[in-house]
Amino acid sequence: MAGGIGARFWPMSRQDKPKQFLDILGTGFTMLQDTCHRFESIVQADNFFVVTGEKFGGEVMRQLHTLPPHNILTEPERRNTAPCIAYAAYKIYATDPNAIMIVTPSDHHIGDVEAFRQCLVRGVEYVSQNDVLLTIGIPPTFPATSYGYIEQGDEALETGRGAIVRFKEKPQKEEAEELLASGRYVWNSGMFVWKVKDIVAALETYLPEVAALFANIKSYNTTSERTDVAQAFLNSKSISIDYGVMEKADNVHVLSGDFGWDDIGTWESLYRHVSSLPSGENPNHKLENSPHTLVRASNPDKQVIVSGLDNYVVVDMDDVLVIAPKGDEATLHDLLNKHAKNL
Repeated sequence: MAGGIGARFWPMSRQDKPKQFLDILGTGFTMLQDTCHRFESIVQADNFFVVTGEKFGGEVMRQLHTLPPHNILTEPERRNTAPCIAYAAYKIYATDPNAIMIVTPSDHHIGDVEAFRQCLVRGVEYVSQNDVLLTIGIPPTFPATSYGYIEQGDEALETGRGAIVRFKEKPQKEEAEELLASGRYVWNSGMFVWKVKDIVAALETYLPEVAALFANIKSYNTTSERTDVAQAFLNSKSISIDYGVMEKADNVHVLSGDFGWDDIGTWESLYRHVSSLPSGENPNHKLENSPHTLVRASNPDKQVIVSGLDNYVVVDMDDVLVIAPKGDEATLHDLLNKHAKNL
């Protein structure tokens, strides 16, 4: 899934080039390319699909030049994750209803790629033997307030996989500390594994109006597909797969996976990983008496000197310079709303 605009990374992420198409970690690869590379040894290229905004189809082709063009699925309007997943599921179902589908966002960081692959292989094996909707849960390492949580059932607690008890929305700090201390919860990664026929059945049960829009399309894998799908998106409501299906279904299971995961959704989360990457810090960025401060600049050769700023983000783009407290999400959100003219 590569359809978001990464608004929280403004001004680095813009409507015309969101964060998934940027080398935001400074690794030499964009987040989309990193995501694709993780699957190279476990998914054939012609079985890899990218769902993205209509205007980003060309960018996906440029960044993933080995991806078959017909595997780039475009949305005319963003409608959150349920319609996005429904489109991909029904397209695959039209060709192979017995296929197993792995769903992942394009903007995650995975520290241990081999452990990630092994987790997915276990997930595929599990859903091949069970008619379940499997979500990947991440063992929490701190009381995060920016992630949702999943309460594990007894079997999942004992074996690392099994039925869930419930989903929990992003908590406040005190509740997050309680969830962490209980030992029963994992972070909701937003990654899923399921048989295509099982997610289709779930969509038709819990989101019948969305399912009908994509089920009624008879032109999958033909020249008329794009036109018909565009109409389905325009008629669809905007709803997440978690709220529309996963929180309601009675066959949701969780597989715990420990592979250095993070949802790079804030400057604070980006800093956690950039500070540990050999290529993450630009030698032209000089920080004096500025602990925990992150600098990002569109011109890598430009000298940026920062002094006396503790826990700030400095983003220097061609047309805008932003300097703000890195951990103050409320202030950053206000700046975005007031000044992000290009979003």
